[in-house]
Amino acid sequence: MSSRLPSLIALVALTLVGCAKDEVRTYRVPKETPPTLAGASAATAGASALSWTAPSHWQELPASGMRRGSFTLPGEGDATADLSVIAFPGDAGGLAPNLNRWRKQIGLAELSAADAQATVEHVDTPTFHADFVDYSGSVDGAPTRIMGAILHHGGESWFFKLMGPANIVENEAAAFRAFVQSVTPASP
Repeated sequence: MSSRLPSLIALVALTLVGCAKDEVRTYRVPKETPPTLAGASAATAGASALSWTAPSHWQELPASGMRRGSFTLPGEGDATADLSVIAFPGDAGGLAPNLNRWRKQIGLAELSAADAQATVEHVDTPTFHADFVDYSGSVDGAPTRIMGAILHHGGESWFFKLMGPANIVENEAAAFRAFVQSVTPASP
């Protein structure tokens, strides 16, 4: 008992000293802002910026993360399809690996480079040469379709991907192609 007495006295003394200050301090700390990647802020900024014309019934979403453009396409009920516009430097790893990445997203098998190339429809838009693909697969057992277009501008590969329930993508197929046809370099 006698060996605990000094410790007990020290603990009581520290508690009394610590409780003597009734002052509550508050601090204001500015919110941290996430770092931004140069040239990835928006489709309308930078030397490789593009602009486009979208149908009025597509809901445009703010560009965020890697997306330089983003839209939600409505279907029946609550069903929607997603359209993303993403750009990467150079050839972004090559055509076949990128097409196979899309194929995997809807449960399709990878293709060889030659077979992947055979799925591409080459189209000259008023401004660019675009590679179009159209894949049908499924996600969680639901028929799902990806229509995609890839074009090159300003040292970057631009990926336009429409993905969603097969019926919505089918209904929006012509609008998607018109959207890609409308892509032009953005005005400075």
